[in-house]
Amino acid sequence: MLDTSQLGAALQVIGKAERPLLFVYIHGWQNNATSGDVCRFEHFIDTMSRFPEMTGRKINVIGVYIAWRGRDLTVPGLNLLTFWSRKSAGQIVASQNGCLAAISELALAARAPEKKYHHCVLLGHSFGGLVLGSTISHSILDAGSNGVRNSSPWDMAVAFNSADSSIGSRQLMAELNYLYKYDEKRHAYVARTSLESGVVIEENRPFLIILQSENDQATGQYFPIGTTVYNTVNLRFHWDKVSVPGIHGHKVSEREFYTRTPGNNPYLVNYHVVPLGQTAPPPDLVAPENKAFEANIRQNVQDQTFYTSERNDGHENRFCRNGSYNPDEVRPTTGKELWRRWQFVYSGNARVPCWIVRVPKDIIWGHGGLWSDNSVAMLGALFRMHFPLEGGRIVLPPQRPSVPPRICNS
Repeated sequence: MLDTSQLGAALQVIGKAERPLLFVYIHGWQNNATSGDVCRFEHFIDTMSRFPEMTGRKINVIGVYIAWRGRDLTVPGLNLLTFWSRKSAGQIVASQNGCLAAISELALAARAPEKKYHHCVLLGHSFGGLVLGSTISHSILDAGSNGVRNSSPWDMAVAFNSADSSIGSRQLMAELNYLYKYDEKRHAYVARTSLESGVVIEENRPFLIILQSENDQATGQYFPIGTTVYNTVNLRFHWDKVSVPGIHGHKVSEREFYTRTPGNNPYLVNYHVVPLGQTAPPPDLVAPENKAFEANIRQNVQDQTFYTSERNDGHENRFCRNGSYNPDEVRPTTGKELWRRWQFVYSGNARVPCWIVRVPKDIIWGHGGLWSDNSVAMLGALFRMHFPLEGGRIVLPPQRPSVPPRICNS
């Protein structure tokens, strides 16, 4: 997977940026280095870089697309049979040092001492969510010399519709539940153990966020079928009972975690996105598209609420034709804005700095809906929750009116 020449090229781009905002994305099943997901990621990065909050603050938005062989067969129907081989390939990628080393090197380059601004956000989708979660889980639990966990160089990690079994997530959440407890007065996770005495993790800055669409058939229906077939073929019928994180003394069969993904496991899901109804848009928005993203990112998020502004009808797909993206194409507003407010609500199970969130289909539609405008707007809210503004709001410098050239008469 690792091409050192391409890694070197990415490091050069990051090295030249004074104020890098780096997004590192790992794609999922049925995608590779030349699939349509490349175009959708390009559109995401281009859109991000055009927002006034980025241009006005001269932030360098950079995207790195980590490709692996998530697509093997291309024959319709037969390509579904690659589930087992591609899942295994993703697990191999995650287990090798190359992926973690590349991510760490990119993140370290973005936060070099001379940078005036820097953030690194890791994104993963489907089996790419498997790669992301499996790759960084050990880093999350590794303790630094001061006893603080998650001393990794990246700042934020989000997996969309992760196609991983829940076994690793259960173990991660159980360990985090052992290390931390939630303090309602401080809205933070505080240390339980003497090793980390005094450590406080803000509620809105979890180590890992897994977002799960409520109507994702790939992980909700096909994943359990695929893993059940695998277990049957391999004559695996005996399962140990394991503890449920956050529920003392409660044990269930490990099969409940092997055959379900984290976002579809009722023993692990600890947050839901709930609707708060339609609303009027905030004033003074200037972005030409996906205005809810601007509304969410230009000021601090209150009470874990956020906006969406579009109908989730797939209108974003028009920017990717035949797998190619044209950044110079004129992109008018949809003319179908529907402003709504939503809220991240804790809904039970282990309350730890690992959020597993059920998301309505109005925001993420199905398995591949992570690049919709509403999903990107939600990601913008999570970004602002993770990185709150000191003054509470971005104040952009006023734009100077253009002055017509003077004509001097001789």
